[in-house]
Amino acid sequence: MQDAVRDAVDGDDRPTLRVEGWRGINHSYAMVNQHQLLHLGRWFRLCHHDLPFFNAQWSAQRSAAGFDEADARAIAQVPPPAPGSRQDRCYRIGFPMRMEPADADRLFVFGTSERQHINGFVHDNGLRRGLRDPTLSIITPSRWSRVGFLNAGFEGRRVHVVSHGIDPAKLHPVAAEARAAARARLGLPEQAWAILSVGAMSPNKGIDLLVLAFARLRRRHPHARLLLKDQSNLYGIGARGLLEALRQAHPGELDEATIAAIAVITDNLSQDGLRELYCAADCYASPYRAEGFNLPPLEAAACGTPVLVTRGGATDDYAQPDFAVQVQARRRTEGISAWLEPDPDDLLARLEDLLESRVPGLDAAAAVPRLHAEHGWARVCERLAQVLLDG
Repeated sequence: MQDAVRDAVDGDDRPTLRVEGWRGINHSYAMVNQHQLLHLGRWFRLCHHDLPFFNAQWSAQRSAAGFDEADARAIAQVPPPAPGSRQDRCYRIGFPMRMEPADADRLFVFGTSERQHINGFVHDNGLRRGLRDPTLSIITPSRWSRVGFLNAGFEGRRVHVVSHGIDPAKLHPVAAEARAAARARLGLPEQAWAILSVGAMSPNKGIDLLVLAFARLRRRHPHARLLLKDQSNLYGIGARGLLEALRQAHPGELDEATIAAIAVITDNLSQDGLRELYCAADCYASPYRAEGFNLPPLEAAACGTPVLVTRGGATDDYAQPDFAVQVQARRRTEGISAWLEPDPDDLLARLEDLLESRVPGLDAAAAVPRLHAEHGWARVCERLAQVLLDG
């Protein structure tokens, strides 16, 4: 049973928590907020204030979060704060960051710094206000991201790393028959070796590098396939536009046969649909340049699918050699920004290692129970609750 809403009873001494964030859509911040709402009721009496979406065009109709009926109802039933009430804690998770004081004794603001510097505040003096406010602390999901807040001037004791998580009830391996049926629905031939990548088609994700590596891989392994699940309904950046831009920029690399071997998925997916996609793939690949956490590889691994990620970035917090292969990358800087540039030749080599099953110690299926135990949202929210209570 989820813990988003619990009836108040006499003697309920749980502290009050005002959560300010997004609900109903599949933006990463909104998804994290909604998963956390399903569990934080174990420690707090919850209320929720819906922040305005960053983009006024976002809506649950176009970009639904994909929760099942019971979870969606539990999330929606977290009540608003009573007028004029004050809570023990306030936790904000939205963008731009809001550093203004809250109607609470302590304020925690969630943020990420993909390029190890922070920007994006509702008020021009937002950063200065946050640095001055001794009741304000930062929550960020990785050690890589934490560096950005330290670089901005926040004291280390005020910047807490709390990872994101996965839902073991939704993200898990499926039986061979279900996997075969999912692959058939995706049009994958029985002998195909399928690479999957999910998310925005923005430059920080490194999808351009993946597509070019796939083109080289397929020349040696014609049975290779690439699945790209974009979020064009949310960001307006589609995989097909990226492929066309790459085709024009690299006409010798992306011929018609290679383009035909790439499937683009644009529809919003339920949590069950996302599991089906992860389980249908033979490998999940994310040769990213800059991420605050990068949740899809962890979700794919929870489904028993091996993953490929960039070495040195946010995924170092959770990537282990029994389910993850890491691509060598160079750290690059420009001004106060830092990112990683994956090595294209090493990316191709690691993909080929996975395709040819020559990665020592790789056993993604065996890693699933540990991932469920260590990274389930219930466990993650236990850590979050400790920070909110004590941090």
